[in-house]
Amino acid sequence: MEPSLINHKISNLDGAADWVLEQHNNGASYNSLPHSFGITALTDAYKIQELVIKNWETSRGKVSGYKLALTSKPIQKMCGMDHPCIGRVFQSMIKENNSDLKLGDFGRLGVEFELAIRIASDMPRQSEPWTSRSVKENIKSICASFELVDDRNANYSNLDACSLIADNSWSAGAVLAPETRQWGNFNFENTIVTKIVNGVSESSITGAALGSPLNSIAWVANFLNETGSNLKENDIVMTGSTFATFFPKPGDSLTYEVSGLESVQTNIYG
Repeated sequence: MEPSLINHKISNLDGAADWVLEQHNNGASYNSLPHSFGITALTDAYKIQELVIKNWETSRGKVSGYKLALTSKPIQKMCGMDHPCIGRVFQSMIKENNSDLKLGDFGRLGVEFELAIRIASDMPRQSEPWTSRSVKENIKSICASFELVDDRNANYSNLDACSLIADNSWSAGAVLAPETRQWGNFNFENTIVTKIVNGVSESSITGAALGSPLNSIAWVANFLNETGSNLKENDIVMTGSTFATFFPKPGDSLTYEVSGLESVQTNIYG
């Protein structure tokens, strides 16, 4: 590629990252990247995400893990993809069990119901891709959790994957139940999970998220390896929701139960 074209591309990536940051700083509703930036490749979208994250690290601190987005087939199809995408999770935005959530801290808060997995050791590229079986030796602990997303009142009818990725896949933190390291007999595919919203229960299974949370770990590990990075010791991975995203209102009380683990709870206020 000619130097002038390379410089133009770098300029577009920097400009797109600045645009995303400005949207957040101004409290704007979510919008797709303007076409003038010419961002159509997922690789470029992730470069923009990295630039955005680098800026946010000065105020939000350390990135301590990852979340999966676009785990449902209908949403993938809407965005023209056949696989999930990732966002970064900041340690400063991870809350402990029973932490209240203030809607005013978000553009529009969405809550997802997930198994969080903490990584025991670095997971560099191997001769063979990571699988749901091979990742098990790299699990330190697991827990019930709420993943927090902020869609900033997005219009879901015109989502595109590049814009979502550039915007850090709407990652807005997490609420974690107490973690357990005694997970050896845990059934990652068929454990019963229950969400309770204002006393009303609904049940599913852990496998409702990509067939197994272990598939999520393998996907993230392989994706990072392909891009020259890797999951690291003590990273937390939000493995995908077992229910549709819930958009709470002031006064809502939420509990998520994963059979055999401690539950996670939160209360919502305005």
